[in-house]
Amino acid sequence: MGKFQPIDTKLSTLDPQAYNHELALLYQRHIGEKTARFQTILNATDYPELVIGSGETKMQFQDDMAYSFKANPYFREWVPLATRAGCYLQITRDREKPRLFLLTVEDIWHTAPESLPAGFEQAFEVIEYSSIEEVKKFLIDEATAFINETNELGVVAEHWNPQAVLHQIDYQRRGKTLYEQESVREANRRAVPAHRAAQQAFMAGASEVQIAAAYLAACDCRESEMPYGIIAGVNEHAAVLHHHNLFKQPQPPRSFLIDAGVEVNGYASDITRTYAYDPGCDFAAMIALMDIKQQELVSAGGIDESPVDLHVLSQHKIAEVLVEFGLLKLSPEEAVAKEILGSFYPHGLGHHLGCNVHDKGSQLANAQGDIIPPHKKYPKLRAASPMVANQIHTVEPGLYFIPAFLDRLKAGEHAGVINWSLIDEFLPYGGIRIEDNIIVHQDGSLENLTRQAFAQSEVN
Repeated sequence: MGKFQPIDTKLSTLDPQAYNHELALLYQRHIGEKTARFQTILNATDYPELVIGSGETKMQFQDDMAYSFKANPYFREWVPLATRAGCYLQITRDREKPRLFLLTVEDIWHTAPESLPAGFEQAFEVIEYSSIEEVKKFLIDEATAFINETNELGVVAEHWNPQAVLHQIDYQRRGKTLYEQESVREANRRAVPAHRAAQQAFMAGASEVQIAAAYLAACDCRESEMPYGIIAGVNEHAAVLHHHNLFKQPQPPRSFLIDAGVEVNGYASDITRTYAYDPGCDFAAMIALMDIKQQELVSAGGIDESPVDLHVLSQHKIAEVLVEFGLLKLSPEEAVAKEILGSFYPHGLGHHLGCNVHDKGSQLANAQGDIIPPHKKYPKLRAASPMVANQIHTVEPGLYFIPAFLDRLKAGEHAGVINWSLIDEFLPYGGIRIEDNIIVHQDGSLENLTRQAFAQSEVN
């Protein structure tokens, strides 16, 4: 079981100029570490160089309008230019600094492209270009591994997204550099005021669309900048795990579940909170008990701990809540053994977090791409590999009252162990999910980025 690391407020208490300077230094170390990792990957896969594209702008079908652009995660792992298309990063076996190619053309129709933060450019040999032919001149003929959605560089087909290279990259991404950790830490800090604004909007009787607007205003972000679509479920909608079709009309408020993050330097936070409108109702008491169980699950994590074992533990914790509130007429152990919990808790405990919200490498046994066999009872869990140092995880147990699942349970062999009259009382509240982001540190300690951000917000 991991011990908790004391809150480190060193960077967060700096003034903006000093913070940006320290972050630039962390970024330069990040690029140095990533370069060393990727040179090892090149040696292991027998490629002399690797080029990663940010991606190309996509046009809407039969229209002259473009979709909002977002650079692919393999590029964002290196370069915090999430909205700049047509960039390329070149890493070679023997060059100390990677080359960063930036498309630079005269354009009076659009805003100037995103630039690197001050000090970040020192990590690269930056080359501006205006045509793809200029980039090709720098490539090693017939020997470039190219990672990108499209193959505009015209590399040999077998070298375009070679699976052996992707496996190696996905595996190394499990351990986050200090810069990556700080980016997710800052993403948590920026998300907290937005979560508080959403809670206040709900308590004021706002619609789901208005709540989402309050969230965006509080974190000063456009919707296209979100790491994933805001989930803002009022009342029964809290039982819809990915409720994105937000209602425009206000509803009489009973309960509210918000799952939303912020993206910083291409890295995501992923935070969920649940609220009751009436603080004295039984649903509010259930949220409080779920919060305790969630923190017990956070504490159970640590280096070499199995995410599968932690998920099984989370099933027992959810069963304890159901028993405590009289919804189950049998012990938590019996409920788990009879596989009743899937009707109330149909998802996994958590996932890796990084420049993918559901980050890569969670199923890999090694860098060669061997997959850890799925658990027989829980084959769809996102995370299977044991926790390692410098990894970032979400911990997000849930308890939901989903009509379709409950109807099947009521028609099945275990219907008699459920208190259906109490189920009916909780149905209008939808459900509960509580989600924190944690770092597993090298010394075995755990840092709860989310609770830390909420605590700092209260102080400030």
